Amino acid sequence: MEIPERDLPLFPLNTVLFPRMPLPLHIFEPRYQEMMTRCLRERIGFGVLLITSGAEVAAQAETVTVGTVARIVNVEELEDGRMNMLTMGMVRFRLLKTYNHHPYLSGDIETWHDEMGDVAALTRLTKLAHKAYINYVTDLAELMDDEDRPGQIVAPLDPQILSYTIAANLQVPNEEKQQLLEIESVQERLAREIEMVEAERAFLGRVKTMRETFARRDFDKFSNN
Repeated sequence: MEIPERDLPLFPLNTVLFPRMPLPLHIFEPRYQEMMTRCLRERIGFGVLLITSGAEVAAQAETVTVGTVARIVNVEELEDGRMNMLTMGMVRFRLLKTYNHHPYLSGDIETWHDEMGDVAALTRLTKLAHKAYINYVTDLAELMDDEDRPGQIVAPLDPQILSYTIAANLQVPNEEKQQLLEIESVQERLAREIEMVEAERAFLGRVKTMRETFARRDFDKFSNN
């Protein structure tokens, strides 16, 4: 699938897409049906940009200028023109110029590949980030209902993919996810994510303690009756 650097179709969304991460979409607006039809016909990707002002539907939204190009992996075309799609992030891009000559937004871009960083530091950070992320997901799972808990928790060992996996799955606001997307190198991103994961784990620990405290109080009230 090609990535045109001129007149790339753009899809403003209330989400941050990272390279190598999946993004399911339900396409129902006519302008985006037209956009996806073009992408399928021309075998090209489209750019996903986080909305900073406005909405995904109706009037055109304002967006950030750094996003991720997505490719269409699978599509189910429904009788009324709607589409169910599975897409996948490919590479980051910087938005240079926008156009309004389609019903949807498009623009000129330059792709933006990660720098890896110092090899020795990257190896150490990858091990630390991998362990921290596994512990974080385990902590999250303990707060879920039994039927919602994930099975075996695994994480990639490739430092770049790990950095995007952590960024995509952290339970933090989109603004913070966007900051992670815009970090120059994998080394810097992993270092920042270790800090964020530990902060989130501390928060989850407080939530767990509060739940246990309230559960004990409820049990004591029940026992006294």
